[in-house]
Amino acid sequence: MTGISERIRRVRNELAPAEVRVVEALLHDYPMAGLGSVGDLAATAGVSAPTVLRLVAKLGFGGYPEFREHLRGEVAARLFSPVEVYPRAGGSAGDLLATAERRYAEAVHSTFRGLDLAETERAVAALCDLDARVLVAGGRFSGILATHLAAYLQILRPGVDDVPPEPGRRARALLSVDTATVLVVFDYRRHQPDTVEFGRQARARGARLVLLCDPFLSPLAPDADVLLTTSVAGPPPFDSAAGGLMVVEMLIGAVAERLGTSARRRLTDFELHANGADPSAVTAADPVAVEVAAPSDAVDRAAAGSGDHPSA
Repeated sequence: MTGISERIRRVRNELAPAEVRVVEALLHDYPMAGLGSVGDLAATAGVSAPTVLRLVAKLGFGGYPEFREHLRGEVAARLFSPVEVYPRAGGSAGDLLATAERRYAEAVHSTFRGLDLAETERAVAALCDLDARVLVAGGRFSGILATHLAAYLQILRPGVDDVPPEPGRRARALLSVDTATVLVVFDYRRHQPDTVEFGRQARARGARLVLLCDPFLSPLAPDADVLLTTSVAGPPPFDSAAGGLMVVEMLIGAVAERLGTSARRRLTDFELHANGADPSAVTAADPVAVEVAAPSDAVDRAAAGSGDHPSA
């Protein structure tokens, strides 16, 4: 099922100003704003009912009832429970591999088809802003993606902190949030109210908000400055983080390329320290010219040696 957010992205350059107001009203209280009548949504957006119907047609629906039914399906998808799709016992190894291959291939294609180039560029630009402090946060499971992103960014640039999903840590992080803060939040279904609230509080303090979520949209989506959606397709019963991980690693690679020499110098220095080498032993050489291992090797070796994630 193609989400409303993806449909809006496809036609956004074709929308009239009044239709844009309908989109804004819908996303401000998504998906509840669209579950009432045409007149209700029109009144909320301050436009006429025909304007709402024109937008619905541009989104590919035969009428408002079909649009509303689609939204109801998204509500049901948001309330997804792994219990409902728990796999039956007795599957063969062949079924296991075939199912995994099919679902992960679906995740790859739907994730990258759903990404907007301009939006992705804005995410990379925010992460490369060396005048900004970058905070990265996620929920009870998506926090793994947050930690992964933060660990690599800490190697490539200064001023990056991983904020664990713990109330005290989040409260302390908020104390220093201002307009020079970029907050990256991961919030996937079933969306966590405390993660959403943390993002909103940081946004209210002036932070730029980069949100990664599923195609059914986190309640934090209307507050996001940058929104990247990723597929959650994978073998049942749980949603998969594979789509999110692919986008995280794409962003890491893009940041490394964009920052260039400064990031490579940091990576070189990290490699020297992580491997127990004395940086003074290579003073005769340009550190940038030192051949370094892949970042994943560096992180693995550092983790094996210290038990901690790499930190700049």
